[in-house]
Amino acid sequence: MREVNFIWAEDLDGWIGKDNQLPWHVSADLKHFRKLTANHPVIMGRKTYNSIGQPLPHRQNIVLTHQSIANDQITVVHDVETLDQLIDVLPDNQVYVIGGARIFSLMMPLVNKLERTIINGHYNGDVKMPPINYDQWHLLKHDEVNEDDQTSCWFETWELNK
Repeated sequence: MREVNFIWAEDLDGWIGKDNQLPWHVSADLKHFRKLTANHPVIMGRKTYNSIGQPLPHRQNIVLTHQSIANDQITVVHDVETLDQLIDVLPDNQVYVIGGARIFSLMMPLVNKLERTIINGHYNGDVKMPPINYDQWHLLKHDEVNEDDQTSCWFETWELNK
C-alpha cells in the first residue's frame, strides 16, 4: 500500500511560513526532516521549490505547478490527477508532501500519514497549515526534543483512521 505523508513544522499558533521561508531555525527539526525524507520522493509546490533554491539531495523532487521549470533534476507535474497516477508507479511507495499550504490543501484527499513538528514558540507568519480534522486520525508517536533545558519542539506521527 502506498504511503502519502505530509511533513511540516508549525509554531504554537499554527504558522508554517513567512515570506516563503521558515520563520525559525531549529536544527532538531531540520535533522528530523532530513532523516524521514532521505531516499524518498518529495512533493512540493513551485514557491516551496523556489524557497529551497535547488533540488533536495538524495530524493526524487516532484514539483506540482502550472508553470514550467527548466531543471532536469526535478519532475514537474501540472495537476493532482497526474500526480496521483505518478505516485502509483513510483518505485518507492512512500512519498512526502513538503508544502506549501496550497499543495497540502490539494493533496488532502490522498494523505494517510502526518509527520508534524510543533515548534515551541510564537512566531509571526503569513501562512498557516490548512485545517486538519484530527478526529479522523490517531496519534502513533509523540517525542519531545529538549535543548538548553527546555523543549525546543516535539514530533508527532499521526495515521488516518481506517
